[in-house]
Amino acid sequence: PSGTAAEKVTHELFVVKKDFKLQLLAKLLQQYRGPVLLFSRTKHNARKITRSIRDMKHSAAEIHSDRSLAQRREALGGFKTGKYKVLVATDIAARGIDVTGIELVINYDLPDDTENYVHRIGRTGRAGNKGHAISFATPDQRGNVRDIEKLIKISLPISKRPDILQEQFSQSSQQSSYKPSYQSSNRRQKNSYSHKRHTQQRSKFYR
Repeated sequence: PSGTAAEKVTHELFVVKKDFKLQLLAKLLQQYRGPVLLFSRTKHNARKITRSIRDMKHSAAEIHSDRSLAQRREALGGFKTGKYKVLVATDIAARGIDVTGIELVINYDLPDDTENYVHRIGRTGRAGNKGHAISFATPDQRGNVRDIEKLIKISLPISKRPDILQEQFSQSSQQSSYKPSYQSSNRRQKNSYSHKRHTQQRSKFYR
């Protein structure tokens, strides 16, 4: 249903300056070995990200409106078979993608339409498998994060991975006082969305 986030998907938020997104992406791709579906807001950025991922020595393909039908089929087929570790997509081009076993969805850019967040993360955590969704938010995207939290009725927890310090990517993180829009009263629901492998805090980044 609209506004319902997949129950088997955990969420993680990184507050990162735009110029540091690729550095953060490189660190994350070193940690995940399974298939990764990455969302870009524009086709131009999708092309740039795909090239950068290849420069990081990871296999990647892109799918957006500038790609021919044959190119899209090849990219999607290669992603399904494991030829490509990362599939970079725009929201429009990603419609109809049905691939099981996606380990991670990365929202490299937050969606323009908040409801697309639900559609994006719904592509992981399928067929009884657990999934994980990581979102990159720039320091000025407070409103976007709040809109997503209101829609899915949970808070997006800021990552506190010990090996990836937020201070490396955003100098403002120590000045955080933002409180999430949604505070769940259901502890079981909160626990089901918490990332078990890492210590996190709620999304209090924004002032």
